[in-house]
Parts: sequence; structure tokens; C-alpha cells
Amino acid sequence: MKIEKVNDHQIRCTLTKADLADRELKISELAYGTEKAKSLFRDMMYGLSIIGRRRNLEKMNKDLPIYFMSGDKDPVGGNGVQVALSLIHI
Repeated sequence: MKIEKVNDHQIRCTLTKADLADRELKISELAYGTEKAKSLFRDMMYGLSIIGRRRNLEKMNKDLPIYFMSGDKDPVGGNGVQVALSLIHI
């Protein structure tokens, strides 16, 4: 799966055939909101919701290195790396 920032209010998620096969999901099911498609989107939203929770960040081992890789197509966008760093320096 590839996630890209479109603008300040939108992201684009690109699913590969492998992504769909992992969930035994057909591309047409995404348009019709089948249970498998809803499950995929619920899982995606849940994952995004837990990433930045302060209590989860506080549990991180502070001695482990964190590598940020960025580029001109970075979905975090703009100063996203600086924002992430500010979150983990608790």
C-alpha cells in the first residue's frame, strides 16, 4: 500500500494486487462497500489513530534509533518530520 498526500485535506491510498489478495478482496468491492472493504478501511483508520497517541509514544524504548526517510513525494509532507520528532521527544 502506498499513501500519498494530495493536499492539506486529502490523501491518496494506492492498493496493489498483493494488498487486495492478502484480504481476498476484489477491486470492485471497494466501490460497493462490502464487509471486506469496510474492514480494510476500519483497519487503516484504526492504525492511523494509534500511531500518534502520546501514551504509545511514551512506551517506546528511547534507546532505539528511529530513521526518517523523506523525499519530494513524502506523504508526511512539509515539516512532517519535525512534527514527528517533536512528538517523540517526550
